Amino acid sequence: MITFHILTLFPESFPSILNVGLIGKAFQKKLFEVNTINIRDYSELSANSVDDKPFSGGAGMVLRPDTISSAIEKNFSSSDIKNFKKICFSAKGKSLTQSDLEESKDQTNFILLNGRYEGIDQRVIDYYDFEELSVSDVILNGGEVASLLFMESFIRLQPEVLGNQDTHLKESFYDDLLEHDQFTRPNPWIGPDNQPYEVPTVLTNGHHEEIEAWKKQNALENTQKNRPDLMKNYLKKSKNE
Repeated sequence: MITFHILTLFPESFPSILNVGLIGKAFQKKLFEVNTINIRDYSELSANSVDDKPFSGGAGMVLRPDTISSAIEKNFSSSDIKNFKKICFSAKGKSLTQSDLEESKDQTNFILLNGRYEGIDQRVIDYYDFEELSVSDVILNGGEVASLLFMESFIRLQPEVLGNQDTHLKESFYDDLLEHDQFTRPNPWIGPDNQPYEVPTVLTNGHHEEIEAWKKQNALENTQKNRPDLMKNYLKKSKNE
């Protein structure tokens, strides 16, 4: 079973969205479990304080290394700490990619450290060798949303979670391209303006080669429009092949 050990100040945030839909079915079948550890429970300060002012000055508070270390040492063996995949979600971390998830999909134990306030004392991150990951170029109030995003995107790669494993081969980021546009019934769709909106004719003509060619071209157009950085990678890789 895959286990996510989550160090957080807000354990009530979990399992949240992980308990609905296909991921929820996987959770109920016990294909994975979520073990929350409340960092505040390991504070030895008055009022269970967990943070302090940054030495560098500036706004915000920083989570203390001693409290986080205590939470880790009292919940994990030295072997666990060495062998479990340890991730700290941070805006200054490396961008999480689909390739990262694919490379990690055989892992079964994770320690996910969720920061709050201005951040986490770097010494405890470095001491335990946490990998710092960013899930988007935006600032969140804490790591809980990032943890949920990571867990959902990781769990859906596992066997038995999605009905068709070939789904992964046609999604955005596979082969550095975004996914093509999707359409379904009715056709035409009559919009609120009473005008008919048709599905691209090529998708309804039954000619599989033409359909695949349209999908590839549409994926290229979407990637060029929305993620030119990925398009650059795709063109570079295509040139080298």
